[in-house]
Amino acid sequence: MINLQPITSKNDDEICGLKADGSLVRHNEGSLADAYVYWAEHGSAPIVYGIYNDETPVGLVMVAYFEDDDYDDTGVPYYFLWRLMIDESHQNKGYGREAMKLIMEEVKTFPKGEANAFYTSTAGEAALKLYESCGFERTGQINGREVVLRLTL
Repeated sequence: MINLQPITSKNDDEICGLKADGSLVRHNEGSLADAYVYWAEHGSAPIVYGIYNDETPVGLVMVAYFEDDDYDDTGVPYYFLWRLMIDESHQNKGYGREAMKLIMEEVKTFPKGEANAFYTSTAGEAALKLYESCGFERTGQINGREVVLRLTL
């Protein structure tokens, strides 16, 4: 069964040992570095979980809260699915979809304040189909080579 576990000193090596197509998603060491840098610069850290199938690590998910980056020109804070990574040996087994269900439920429990949206972006066709099947809609924006998607909370 898919579950989310905090990344700690006890499981960081196994999470960092997971691999996926580096042209589509940053390696997990880089994701953890991004989380640290964001924390150092902004004083709040993205939420980062290891994705597990029972006790076997299969991926990583990272969500951030932005209140000073006007992503949709409304000035309203939002959550952003910064990273979703499933190890290449565990792809096409439904783990990404199950992890998305879990993280979407988790985000709904976060203190929203004024936040009313959950965004993500992707250049990958498989990820695009996954996000759209989870209720995300294309915004019409392109960020570099990535399609931007939005889910209303």
